[in-house]
Parts: sequence; C-alpha cells; structure tokens
Amino acid sequence: MTSRPGAPVIFLAVAVATAVAAAALAPAALMDARLAELTGGAVRLSAAEGTLWHAQGELVAGPTRLPIAWRMEPWPLLRGEMRLHVAPAAEASGRGPRADVAVSQGRVTLRDVDVTIPASALAGAAQPAAARSVGGDVAIATADLEWAPPANRGAARLQWRAARLALAEGARPLELGDIAAELAANGDRLSGPVSNEGGELAVRGTLAVRANDAASLSLVLSPRRPVDPATARALAALGTADNGGWRLEWRVSLR
Repeated sequence: MTSRPGAPVIFLAVAVATAVAAAALAPAALMDARLAELTGGAVRLSAAEGTLWHAQGELVAGPTRLPIAWRMEPWPLLRGEMRLHVAPAAEASGRGPRADVAVSQGRVTLRDVDVTIPASALAGAAQPAAARSVGGDVAIATADLEWAPPANRGAARLQWRAARLALAEGARPLELGDIAAELAANGDRLSGPVSNEGGELAVRGTLAVRANDAASLSLVLSPRRPVDPATARALAALGTADNGGWRLEWRVSLR
C-alpha cells in the first residue's frame, strides 16, 4: 500500500510553489526599494524591466547611471541559497558588470567578477556629499573569492584608475595616478598591499577587512615633487608626518 503525503507536507509544497510563482511575477522595480533602504537612498534602480528573477535596469548614484541585468535561480532558494548572475544590460553592447554571486548562511561566493564603477558613485553611496570630491573609475575583479569566516579563501584586485581626490571644498584636486589593492582572503580577513603608479604623490600602505570587526586602511603619501602649501596643510590636518610625507589612517566598524 502506497502512503499518501500528510496535510502538512501538501501545505508546505503548495506554499513553496505559490511563493516561487508570486516572486516570478513580482516586478523588478521592487528591488529599488530594497536598494534605497540598504544605501540610505544613495543608490537606486531605475527603468527596471522584467521580474525579480530575470530583469534589467539602471543603477543610479547621483549623476552616474550603470546599465545592469540579472538572472536569479529560483530552486536553490529552497535549500537556503541565493544564486544571482549579473551581466551587462542589452543596450550596453557587452560593456558593463559581470558576476556570479552565491549567498547562503554565513557564506558569500563571488566568481568571474568584472565590475567597473565610477568612484563618485561609490563615494556617493557612502556619503552623498563626498561624490563631488573624487574622480576616476574603480575596477573590481576576482576569479574566485569566498567570504565564509573563519575560512575565507581566494583573492581580489581593486584598482582606482585615474584617481583624483579633492581634500577640501573648492580645493585643487590631487592627481594620484592608478591606485591598486591586491587582496588575499585568509581566515577571518581579506587584506593586502596598496600602491600606485603615477600621480603627484606616491601611495603605499595596506587595506584589511576583518569579519565582525572593522575595515581599516593605512596609507603613507609621499610627494614626488613639492606640493603647494594649501595641499600640505590639508594633508597635515588629515594625518601625521611620516618621513617627509603623511600617514593617513581610516577605520570603519563592521559590527
């Protein structure tokens, strides 16, 4: 005699099927509210077309508009995992962000990531007023990076190309060349050296992100040629003297 599924099992199956169907029909524009909540309104999703599962639109941060498309796999959600495939939007002619993202309990895996974002968009997401003080593009790339503290693994490269930074309102921007951070994941942290090529100042230091603790950046900026008095005063106000240059330290709590 074949046993029949009980009412709780049938109810669960119907509930799951209904939830998946409802999400499949949910408009992609719903993602905008979530983005606005996460970024304090600094980043929005505009011109969204499609559903939460398969859609495209534009990420908007201040004057920056980044075409983006994504596809979410529904069935991994049943085992508590979200898998998202990000690709350039159709009108971007192959140019735009690419990434495969998997998120489960205590684990985020990034594969084949190739994303370039205007530095002003990143600064604006952190602090809207800061968007006007930076220039250049930030490229983020990794073949395979897994954030699963205390067992992180993989590597990533961050590069701020044609980096430009205004230290004060109305001040002449500093040209810093191309700044790169080569990061390796190990244990509960992601860290590595920071350096630059070109620019008015030589940049050397370290960037470290430690799970459930903080992100910290320590840099020494050394002049390649004499800097103007206003820039020297601004750097002195931001950091401390270090062998003819200036040491700057930042720490952001992740708790």
